[in-house]
Amino acid sequence: MRVRTWFASAAEFTPLRSWFRSRTARVSKRHVLALFFSVASLSAAPRWNMQFLYDRADSNFAIEDLECPTTRHCVAAGLIDDKKGHEQGTVVVTSDGGSHWSQYEVKERPLSLFFLNESLGWMVTDRGLWSTTEGGRAWSKVQSRKGILQTWFLDADHGYIAGLKGLVQETSDGGKTWAQLEASSQAPDALSLHYDIVSFQGTHGLIVGAPDTSPPIFFEPGPKATGGKKVSILETVDGGKKWSYGVVPIDGELGQLRISNKGTVVTLILYSDPKYPVASAIYETPFGSRNGRIVFAERDRAATDIALLSDGGAVLAAIEPPGNSTQVPIPGRLKMLKSGNLKVWEEMDVDYRAIGQRAIIAAPDAQHMWVATDTGAILTLAE
Repeated sequence: MRVRTWFASAAEFTPLRSWFRSRTARVSKRHVLALFFSVASLSAAPRWNMQFLYDRADSNFAIEDLECPTTRHCVAAGLIDDKKGHEQGTVVVTSDGGSHWSQYEVKERPLSLFFLNESLGWMVTDRGLWSTTEGGRAWSKVQSRKGILQTWFLDADHGYIAGLKGLVQETSDGGKTWAQLEASSQAPDALSLHYDIVSFQGTHGLIVGAPDTSPPIFFEPGPKATGGKKVSILETVDGGKKWSYGVVPIDGELGQLRISNKGTVVTLILYSDPKYPVASAIYETPFGSRNGRIVFAERDRAATDIALLSDGGAVLAAIEPPGNSTQVPIPGRLKMLKSGNLKVWEEMDVDYRAIGQRAIIAAPDAQHMWVATDTGAILTLAE
């Protein structure tokens, strides 16, 4: 059975170059005035304030992932490395909305997180899968295995892991046993695929893999090559009882995928080739349609993550590239944007100390949001 057509190739969207030129051409005095008044009123608008900052001259805390299962509890995980080459896996946790953060060492390098609630969660590392029943303060090994990149659990027993060399496995006993997802074997090049995106909205789930022509996104700040890539899609609409397989052609690298609660899929596409006028673009595509649309693409804003809100809006994390470049070879200033309809984006005020090459958003609801950078900063949105 073929997977639903939820995503169109770049050629079927409005061409990125044409869209970018036409958008630039529409700038007028009215737009300039609107921008002036918007900037002038930033002091009265919600602001992203620093809550946690790893600020040591001899080392850096590269936060790889951030999860906030509730409005009070957040967990960030990553790697602290110093100038002498020492590395230490680290987790920071808050249970009071970010007023206080506690730091814990972990034995392996964290890559990604998933939490069901304030207590129960999982952490993917470079050498396996760990679980916690203490909200991230203590961890126990579930599986020793290299190559896992992502995990997602529908409940305490039923979950998935995905990763390198075609790895897509399912458990129904909380991780005691695992079985390869049968639908993944339909790919003609199954063992060459890296599955690094897992996303669910209710019972609707997608697991996405790409050929190993470039490193997985969790190990590099951006893709090495673009153009002519086909991603493999595993899709379920019944909570994993049945899965279908399909292939989708795209330009660039699929950096993020979110399933909305209004019947669309929102994707972040990364472009490293200088022929593209932007470093990234956000697309929205209705399920069952090939009429996707660009909802965000800015030359001076390299988007790295997007969070969809329950009220239909979205929050976008981006980095300001240095000089005239569209890429981010060194840390740049963090930029946060918000939209109520994925059409008009408003830039928000952000603490000037927040810089990085990559930022990750966690938004348990439309009023409580956090963002973490790969330079050890965690900020929250304050009214």
